[in-house]
Amino acid sequence: DLRWWLSVPAGLATTATALAETPDAFVQTGHAQLDALLKQPSSAQRDAQLGATFDKMVDYDELVRRCFRTDWSSLNAAQQAEVGGLLRQIVQKNYRKNLKRTLDYNVTYTGTRGQGNDVIVRTEAKSKVNPREEAVRVDYVVAGPAGGPYHVVDIVTESSSLTGNYYREIHSMLTAPGKGYPYVVQKLKDKIAKLDQQS
Repeated sequence: DLRWWLSVPAGLATTATALAETPDAFVQTGHAQLDALLKQPSSAQRDAQLGATFDKMVDYDELVRRCFRTDWSSLNAAQQAEVGGLLRQIVQKNYRKNLKRTLDYNVTYTGTRGQGNDVIVRTEAKSKVNPREEAVRVDYVVAGPAGGPYHVVDIVTESSSLTGNYYREIHSMLTAPGKGYPYVVQKLKDKIAKLDQQS
């Protein structure tokens, strides 16, 4: 579903920069840098730069915590490290798989709003290929002190939160009879294997 996957590369495809003074400037700067990288010929060096840019801006620890929410404290340090690494792989692989799709969309920044300690950067993505296609609303949840550095900790597409979706799925597996933590780990590994096959 392009509406869901669009949120992953677009939201995570931003880059942290000490020069960004506002969350929306942070997001826009990231888009510009990644667009420039994607226009370069494919190479291992370019892919490494894309990955580095991606890694700089995403607060993986916070993103994973939000995927688990109240269940996070029930895991020991080794379990937290294990699922954190698996979720990081999934996010990265999905990002790499779908990043190029955003090149077919024009992104318009429509303002920001506060939500607790976070700032929501609002955007609309409109297809360049199919102008009649309805615009997709993508909100980037950005955390960090005033003036930065900022990090993306969630992406909300058409009111659907990425970390919220993961939380509901993971919580149901953790609490279902006969499932629990080992089941969650296996499902995450299965997802990684599926993404590897599709790459």
